[in-house]
Amino acid sequence: MELWTAAHAKTLPPALLAMIVVAVLLRLTIGKKTLKIRMIPLQIIAVLLVALEIGKQYVSFQNGYDLYHIPLHYCSLFIFAVPAMAFYTGKGCEKVRAVGASFCGAMATLLLIYPNLIYGSWNIEAFFTSYLDMHTVAFHNLVLFAFVLIVALDLHTPTGNKEQVYPVWATVAFCVVSASAANILKVNYANFYQCNIAPLEAVRMAVQNVTGYVPAQILYACIVSALTVLYTWGAYWLYRLIRKGTAIKTPVMK
Repeated sequence: MELWTAAHAKTLPPALLAMIVVAVLLRLTIGKKTLKIRMIPLQIIAVLLVALEIGKQYVSFQNGYDLYHIPLHYCSLFIFAVPAMAFYTGKGCEKVRAVGASFCGAMATLLLIYPNLIYGSWNIEAFFTSYLDMHTVAFHNLVLFAFVLIVALDLHTPTGNKEQVYPVWATVAFCVVSASAANILKVNYANFYQCNIAPLEAVRMAVQNVTGYVPAQILYACIVSALTVLYTWGAYWLYRLIRKGTAIKTPVMK
């Protein structure tokens, strides 16, 4: 249950520092421009995320395809949420941005607290020799950078407390789809089939020995779903708190 490895300690803090420096420079140069201009860096990240995922799917197909690579993980949400936040400008766009900011905030928080759960030291060590390992590290760091930019460039304006329901319902929808697929295909999407944290997995197995497989899996999936929803909801409010202290004060045209 090691939160950080030496490899994470050597690579993640410098990467985060570089992201913050770039974000500050962008804030100073385009921070008071229109939202259309401020959104360009996030649009670039969105394109990179999609390109990385396309590459991952191609490599997986070349190797016989691993069902684990179906984009049903929590992290897979960013393939959809970040591009939607970056490019969608129609009706309800602030709701879409609230969902994107919440998801990115959730990933950024978990990555900074427990990076070893997101990707292992072996992924870092094989960064330059394996596309899939490079994808794992680069993808999650790009999401972290996306969150830094969302905050630094003020890319979403909260519309009130009622807005919190949109990240919650989006997460509920994800949990229903991902948990169902995980238990039907017996593939561990978003920890819905089994737990990657050893002590908690031992508890799951102990419950299964008492109740049987199906009741234990239903209970486990419900608990993981509830925790996932609560975590995303909490990330939304953490994002609101951070944004309150960093919002660009000068009004700008959208």
